Amino acid sequence: MWWLWPLVLFLAACARPDALPPQVGLTEPQGGGVAPGKSVLAQGYAFDPSGVVSVRVNGQEVLPQGERGKRLVHFRFRLQAPSSGQVEVRLEAEDARGNRAERRLPLTLDATPPKIRVDRVEREGGLLRAYGVVEDNVGVERVSLREGGRWVPLSLPKGTSVAFVVETRPGASLVAVDAAGNRAVRSLP
Repeated sequence: MWWLWPLVLFLAACARPDALPPQVGLTEPQGGGVAPGKSVLAQGYAFDPSGVVSVRVNGQEVLPQGERGKRLVHFRFRLQAPSSGQVEVRLEAEDARGNRAERRLPLTLDATPPKIRVDRVEREGGLLRAYGVVEDNVGVERVSLREGGRWVPLSLPKGTSVAFVVETRPGASLVAVDAAGNRAVRSLP
């Protein structure tokens, strides 16, 4: 058994202490868009192999008690955007070994609603088919068709320019919402 001691000492020397800080980031708001003067629910994550024990946003602890010590943690917080100027969020995370990470994320103040452009309309009987594009400087979050009192969400990708084709009755309208929550409505002929 004496021959095991050199192996144990060798393996102990190979073990490296965790000296890397945690990784931390935001998943919401998507595209970093925030409407001026509005309250936004922001969400994020932090990861570290030794476990995350603290996450602070602008100096305030936001990590729920049940998440402390996990390798991958999720957190959320409310952000009140000013009516003008730049918004910067300071994220700080600490792991179980005392390593700290800090990340500063700028958020875009977006007061401009998306633009709904209808390029072509085809009529067929009592229906019309509309072709067009929804554009936004930060990102289009969702587009819906409103027919009377009924709302139909369109299955479209997210992005700054989203093409659409809808088939509906005259008098319906398209409703587009951007990543900051700004809304635009366009009636279809």
